[in-house]
Amino acid sequence: MASKGGPRAMGSDGNDFRHRQQIAAHYQESVQYKNYLKWLAVPHLLVSLFLWTKVGGEILRRSFETKIAFLERIDLPSAYPWEYVWCLSFFVCFLAFMAFPKNNLKYINYFYYGHFLMGIVPCMMGLGGQLPELFDYIFNSDSQTPTFKGTFPMVIIWYIFFLIALQIHVGAMYCASILARAWSPIRPHSD
Repeated sequence: MASKGGPRAMGSDGNDFRHRQQIAAHYQESVQYKNYLKWLAVPHLLVSLFLWTKVGGEILRRSFETKIAFLERIDLPSAYPWEYVWCLSFFVCFLAFMAFPKNNLKYINYFYYGHFLMGIVPCMMGLGGQLPELFDYIFNSDSQTPTFKGTFPMVIIWYIFFLIALQIHVGAMYCASILARAWSPIRPHSD
């Protein structure tokens, strides 16, 4: 027993801490990977804002015949179908935030598969769809690829986007799989 400034208990040199209870590893993992997942939502939101601006401007222009001077000035090409689906991927993050308070395994699994369907699959579709355009830009000197502000090829911007988005989605899915394993009930071994 410790006393403030008083004599030390007989037979104790301070090395008797190993028998005390420790926090189980899966609880430590849970806290750590919840934090990682929260921080992954920040770059996901930033990337989403850029794509929402592009797709939102497209929707306003097509459906409501609204002209926004900023979007007219940067002269972006039309949105691809996969962009509309990818824009929904940020909303899947709310499933993870709903899972955090009570370590809800069902919500974290929905988050995992939602990230795959709304994040990875659209990115892969975009990668495949943009590949001919990339080859055309690389190997053809008089390429007619769409450009950003008339000078920088959009296909390069798309591949930078894919690089960032895939890292975010794979990282989030990895964290979700660790959380799902940590939150799963421990099943007894059957011999």
